[in-house]
Amino acid sequence: MNRLSEMKNKSLILAHRSITFSHQRVLMLALALTPTLALPLSAQKDPEAVRVLTEFSKRATATPSVKIDFTIDANDTREGDVTTVSGSAVIAGDSYRVTMDDNIIFSDGKAVWNYLPDVNEVTITDPDPEEGSFMAKPSLLFSMYEKGYKVRLLEENAKEWVIDLYPEDINVSLVRIRIKIGKTLYDLRSAEYRTKDGMTATLAAEKYDLTFRPAAGYFTFNPADHKGVEIIDMR
Repeated sequence: MNRLSEMKNKSLILAHRSITFSHQRVLMLALALTPTLALPLSAQKDPEAVRVLTEFSKRATATPSVKIDFTIDANDTREGDVTTVSGSAVIAGDSYRVTMDDNIIFSDGKAVWNYLPDVNEVTITDPDPEEGSFMAKPSLLFSMYEKGYKVRLLEENAKEWVIDLYPEDINVSLVRIRIKIGKTLYDLRSAEYRTKDGMTATLAAEKYDLTFRPAAGYFTFNPADHKGVEIIDMR
């Protein structure tokens, strides 16, 4: 390969990484939820909203996994920019696998593999147990309401409950999380995250499946399945 071709290939890879980083930022805003807030358990909690969230959590954590096919719309009002990302997430305890068009993220709770299929490259990092976000501890998705949030039942109709979570700590960037939970199956319908910096991310759960059984090794990256993969180990 001549020098010009090498430069073009490197430019394409860098451009792809830039797009992927943008998509991951959107994903993390919506899926990473917010850090667990180390606050007293004195937040105002609507009893009916807590009952719904407790049943939602109970059903999700009693299954082999939770599989969500999602679309995320992120609206940055300051920049006037709207980004849409689609994919699927499978969560089992603190293991997860997130699949999007341009990358796949695996985690078995001990390591995180971020694989870019287009360039056949994987980056390996350690999860940060102190971070307290979805990417470090995905089980927070089903228990975050328990601590550090005011919980309010905003609306109830024939099909779903609409519940708002407000952080007790007014210094955090989060303004509000609005969750819609279906009445029949206690399934996640959508989650909206609004921050003080003008960002609103809305995750729409197009499919919510509690029957998926991940095969052994589903949450780890196997280099043997990707011949010639470039491995960047940041651990």
